Amino acid sequence: MIINPQIFNNKIIIGSLAVALIVIGALGYTSYYNAKESNAFLEQEKHLVQSELSEMISSYNAIDVSNESIGKQLEETKYKIIKILDSVKQTDLNFSEISKYKAQIKVLKKENLLLLSMVDSLESENAELKLVTDSIVANLDETKGVANTLQTKNKTLSKRNINLKEDLEIAKQFKIINIVAEGVKRVSSSNKVIDTKKAIKTNQFQVCFTLLKNELLAKGDKSLYIQVLDSKMNVIADKGTVNFGNTSLIYSDVETVAYNNKDLEVCALIEKGTETLVKGTYFISIFHQGNKLGRTTIELK
Repeated sequence: MIINPQIFNNKIIIGSLAVALIVIGALGYTSYYNAKESNAFLEQEKHLVQSELSEMISSYNAIDVSNESIGKQLEETKYKIIKILDSVKQTDLNFSEISKYKAQIKVLKKENLLLLSMVDSLESENAELKLVTDSIVANLDETKGVANTLQTKNKTLSKRNINLKEDLEIAKQFKIINIVAEGVKRVSSSNKVIDTKKAIKTNQFQVCFTLLKNELLAKGDKSLYIQVLDSKMNVIADKGTVNFGNTSLIYSDVETVAYNNKDLEVCALIEKGTETLVKGTYFISIFHQGNKLGRTTIELK
């Protein structure tokens, strides 16, 4: 049998084209499927972020506190969450933005735990005071002849005791003045601090203040915690969390000072670590035993 070479070559070409079309089709389908899977995953992550933010907002709406300061903090945190939720809803997210929002949620959860612990502490104190008051009223009711007199005296004494206790606790707290903070570029070999106003050149924060004497406090070493926050309320140079009873604090530095019942000048240098600083407002606060002694701000360009 005689085979026409031209026909044989055409069959080979047609066969090769068919295989190529099948391979291209398979690659196209795979790319389409992967893109579809990626978009579905991003949509799912976006939905989860929105759900988590919505739940946090609902939890804040359910809280009712009479303390004006804590109530204001709750409203400020809730407003930040609402802004983030609005941004998530209006943005087509990619993997980088999903990670950014998750990091912000993590910080907000820390704030949430701190605020809720403060609310729980207030509710616990109110419950204890209610139990004491109920017990007093019950006992007074058993002796009606002197109930009104005893009740009046007891309320007066209770109020005085509470006031004295509050005054004593306030009196036993440290007080600070002359808080000054600045960005530091470097410290020279002669220990001279070279300051800077630029965020990109800031490697440290220097915080100085005067710790006033308080004769109600015992002499000895005292731990002062310093917290540095950026404009988004992220803690700079996070050194960990310290607990004070039912409250906790994420701090940037701790300074141990030798207190001797005299005014004491304190200066601390806080390394920014691997943080990338951006221009904006930075908030520096000083704490002792969970009490905020003072706060200042600096602007970095």
